[in-house]
Order: sequence, then structure tokens, then C-alpha cells
Amino acid sequence: MKRGIILAFAPLLVALVAACQTAPAPTEAATLTVAAPAVVEADAADAEPASTEGVEVASTDVDVICRSIKVTGSRFAKRECKTPDAWKQFDAYTNQNAREATDKIQRVGTGSAANAN
Repeated sequence: MKRGIILAFAPLLVALVAACQTAPAPTEAATLTVAAPAVVEADAADAEPASTEGVEVASTDVDVICRSIKVTGSRFAKRECKTPDAWKQFDAYTNQNAREATDKIQRVGTGSAANAN
């Protein structure tokens, strides 16, 4: 009798223990090497020209850093991969925008515009 009860609850216990295990925490930035893209030939009549303006393809020996970026209004992060130099430019651009927005907020209500009445 006891053996039957133990055998009946064994799969439940295994499932419970498996569900309690935590997945390894994802890292913010992962480095990987990107292989050169494959070239696919298509009929000239069927193919539409792809816009490659502002798109740079990395060679096979360039390190690429991927980051998960939070998207406003979404629960899912967007994954972006760029070279270290491109990330430096991106970080400088976003830091400058944040600095300008903070300065604009701090300047509201000060100076000659506040004393106009």
C-alpha cells in the first residue's frame, strides 16, 4: 500500500523539483563572432532592392557585442548586436540626449522667462 502511494507521487515530486530549478541569469552583454552572411541570388525581376543605407556588415573576425534593450510599452526586450565602436557611439548619443533632457527640465521655471509677469 505504502509503495503504491510512493510510486503514485514520485512523478509529481520529480516535476515539482524540476520546476523549482532556476535558469541561469542572463548576462547584459554577450560577445560573439559573426560569420559573413551568405549571398543568395534571385531573379532580378522578382527581387526588390534592399535598402542598405546605414547598414554595415561586420567581417568574420570582428567581435560583436549583443545587448538586451528595454522597449517602452513592451514586456519583451529587443536584442541589438553592434561592434564595440558602434556601442561607444550609441552610448555617447544616448548619454547626450539624457543630459540635454535633464538640463531642459532643470531650466524650466528659472531665468528671465519665470520673471516675465
